Amino acid sequence: MNKVALITGGVHRLGRHITLYLASKGYDLAVIYNSSSPTEIKRTQTLLNAFGIKYKLYKCDLKNIKQLKKIIDKIGSDFKKIDVLVNNSGVIKKVDFSDITEKLFDDTIAVNLKAPLFVSQFAVKYLNKAKAPVIINIASLGGLQNWTGFMPYSLSKTGAVKLTYLLARRLAPKIRVNAIAPGTIIIDGEEKGTPSKIDVSKIPLKKYGTPADIINAVEFILECSYLTGHVIPIDGGRILNN
Repeated sequence: MNKVALITGGVHRLGRHITLYLASKGYDLAVIYNSSSPTEIKRTQTLLNAFGIKYKLYKCDLKNIKQLKKIIDKIGSDFKKIDVLVNNSGVIKKVDFSDITEKLFDDTIAVNLKAPLFVSQFAVKYLNKAKAPVIINIASLGGLQNWTGFMPYSLSKTGAVKLTYLLARRLAPKIRVNAIAPGTIIIDGEEKGTPSKIDVSKIPLKKYGTPADIINAVEFILECSYLTGHVIPIDGGRILNN
């Protein structure tokens, strides 16, 4: 019986790269999406079809907790267990402090922090059916640094970092929980929607990251069975500028 992975936001951008990596490793996949375009959905399906694994896509507004619970239980019914949960969905918007609205703040917290908490809570009974379950939260360097131009985002990702620590302690020893905190990651052909990039000269390694760098971190977390409760910055050393 194949291992099963659940990925939120797994149809486009970085989430799709994580989805395809897990497919390449033989995982059956439950992929949650919400606003992805029909073109993105079709492209993801076409790419997944090549791996010969079982997969299903589930449309869900992560801000709707009742709907989210139904979807997680449907996934549990369809796949019986979850070996790996990747909380990847996120929203980011550059906004000046004086222009932050209540809706922007609430929507950002709902998707970036509240949803990972409840996805994890609803998924625990299915994770516990796996032999060595793992949760990976996609946090952000913005949760470790002070990004004043992205206050709602940075606050939500700081919460995601703390959520990682709390879940790792609460769910041990059965479920390992770790996070990845990407810096600037450039996805070829999908530059649209990427926030304004920091000057590369301010990054010690003098280059931006790629999805492959994040996949390497995912692979490390999955393979290192003695790792839990850690947040791994994948940032070219940018965190050293604090």
